[in-house]
Amino acid sequence: MALWQAFLIGVLGYFGVNRTPWLFGQSGGFNGIASPLVACTIMGALLGNLSEGIAVGVALQAMYLGVIQPGGALPSDRGFATFIGGSLAIASGTGVEGAIALAVPLGLLGAAMFQLCMTFNSYFPHLGDKAAAEGDRKGIVRAQLLAQVPTFLIYVTIYTVANYFGVELIQGIIAALPPQITTALSKMAGVLPAVGFAMLLKYIIAPSQIWMFGFFVMGFVLLKNTSFNIVSLTLFAIGVAIMFTVARYGNDLFGTGRSAGQNGDDAYDE
Repeated sequence: MALWQAFLIGVLGYFGVNRTPWLFGQSGGFNGIASPLVACTIMGALLGNLSEGIAVGVALQAMYLGVIQPGGALPSDRGFATFIGGSLAIASGTGVEGAIALAVPLGLLGAAMFQLCMTFNSYFPHLGDKAAAEGDRKGIVRAQLLAQVPTFLIYVTIYTVANYFGVELIQGIIAALPPQITTALSKMAGVLPAVGFAMLLKYIIAPSQIWMFGFFVMGFVLLKNTSFNIVSLTLFAIGVAIMFTVARYGNDLFGTGRSAGQNGDDAYDE
């Protein structure tokens, strides 16, 4: 990997660090450009292997789908897994297997690094409070901007160095790993998507609407027993959703009275 490519990945990773104010904060940064699928697609294009980038991004996105960070506590940092593990897997040609093997240990290392970075940054809120007490508006803005200096230096440096020097090293490590270890890491990573989907289902499906779980079962059966891919399954699901919505709420939507299946005691909802 060329130095300029490693540096651009480092800058991209910095913009995706949690708590950075750029790109609309968490919306465009941590939850946008730093999402593994988005980041790996960009890195794949940057490294001249777009298809590999998308494949690695999908695998890492599934791994971190169910990971939450209450109060800023990261159980595993997807930034390290994506901008080091994912980028090196794309550049070295080890693909999804290499990315998964690297994601678990790098995620733990990244969580420790995040806490270290936040320790450095704990100085700047007090600086901003002092400026606020003095009515210094520019001082408040200055404190916010200065807080980004250690974050930028730490993450850009780590990501750039790791990507520039790490391709050959990672290729050697992956090749030297016993098959048992690689298999164990893959199995561990394979559990995370299941946890993620289970958490999403828990949020989406209320206890009174458990029948909606049937849609999930039908999608699983279609994906495993037909030639459907994710795109075709998504389009099929959109079609089902439109039909269901029109059948349930069509009359209300088009202003023609009560919806189909709706009566005095709301038997449809029951």
